Amino acid sequence: MNRTHIRLIVRIWLGLMAIVGVALSASSAANAQDTGGTITVNVFNQTKDAKGVATKVAVPGVTIKVSDDTGAAVTSGATDAAGKVVLKVPTQTKFNLDLDVATLPKGVVLASGQTEKAVVDFTVGAGIGGNKSYNYFLGKDDRLTTGRFKLLLQTLVNGVKSSAVLAICCIGLSLIYGTTGLSNFAHGEIVTLGAIVTWLLNQEGPKLHLLLAAPFGIVASALAGMGLERGVWRPLRKRGISLTSMMIMSIGIAIAVRYVYVFMSNSKFNRAVYYRQYHAQPEWSIGPIGINERDVIVIVMSVAVILAVSYFLLRTRQGKAIRAVSDNPDLASATGINTNKIILMVWALGGGLAGLGGVMFGAAHGLQWDTGFNLLLLLFAAITVGGLGNPFGALVGAVIVGMATELWTWVFPSFLEYKNAAALGALIITLIIRPQGILGRKERLG
Repeated sequence: MNRTHIRLIVRIWLGLMAIVGVALSASSAANAQDTGGTITVNVFNQTKDAKGVATKVAVPGVTIKVSDDTGAAVTSGATDAAGKVVLKVPTQTKFNLDLDVATLPKGVVLASGQTEKAVVDFTVGAGIGGNKSYNYFLGKDDRLTTGRFKLLLQTLVNGVKSSAVLAICCIGLSLIYGTTGLSNFAHGEIVTLGAIVTWLLNQEGPKLHLLLAAPFGIVASALAGMGLERGVWRPLRKRGISLTSMMIMSIGIAIAVRYVYVFMSNSKFNRAVYYRQYHAQPEWSIGPIGINERDVIVIVMSVAVILAVSYFLLRTRQGKAIRAVSDNPDLASATGINTNKIILMVWALGGGLAGLGGVMFGAAHGLQWDTGFNLLLLLFAAITVGGLGNPFGALVGAVIVGMATELWTWVFPSFLEYKNAAALGALIITLIIRPQGILGRKERLG
């Protein structure tokens, strides 16, 4: 190495150090400007007229308490006549909100899906002027008139919706495992990709209607699945890399892609964002059951897609080839089936279904950068309960897991945040009774 090379290396190093220094200085300056902020909390009572049109009514006198990450009290205040309270906090970090339910008006409770506790994080999103806001929505307390077993009907409807979304997402995951033996932990990021692409086309850029933007998200997820197969998994299979190593690599890919979403979106998806259509819709009341147009579309579309995929797998030539490769890849290859082509088709189909599931979940619950990651436990629980590698078993598992998680909210209404534990419970019980899964096949070891 001559002196010219040494000088070049030194200059590059000094340049990099200068860039790091500027970044650290900017970060220090930003922290120095953190002189506190405000949290604006609004409390509304949602009421409906005879036609089902919802209106918001401000609720005064509701106490909101703020604490830090350690649980120490920071400040508190009560809502004014406009249902609003502005709470000053000393720093722009993370705080916990706690609505005092004892101060709610008689006959009013928190709306379905909300709890008295919430988190406000200044370190994510763009707090305008050092201000963050949070809304609490209330509703009529109908627990005495509805009754516990009538609430069960609503819980079962919610379970159908959850099961439908899980089924769409996990069919592809099951097909991929069946044809390649790979437990793809990056499947959740393909789910998120479909939802993100759809959101970008729906909320930004051309601002397409959700039903027009969704196909682009589905295609993006399908292409991502094909790209992973052609660029990563097929070359690794040719080199004889073990499935365990490939599984670990999928975990690394999942983590990397997850933070690419955060970096590329400028933290846009660090908190829940929603599509322009089908958000905050009025519910249709059918006796004790409440359902809206979005939920009906999700359920009907899921059933239609499941029937179409079932027909494809059972009746078409390509579907029969997929099942043949899943049963015995070597025998399928010996009979003239191009296994690489079939596996590529499976990745495209699995990716497209994952993208569709992500769009459906985003429409129902909102979209964040880790949406797919949060669903991953439920997806693997579903395909394991139903039988690994069996797409029809994945459907059965999705129904069991989806229903179990929603029934948890009916049995334990005070522990809603732990409802995913029901999926683990269903998984453990199934494996104890039938280790190969409900529709799985026994395998001889040794």
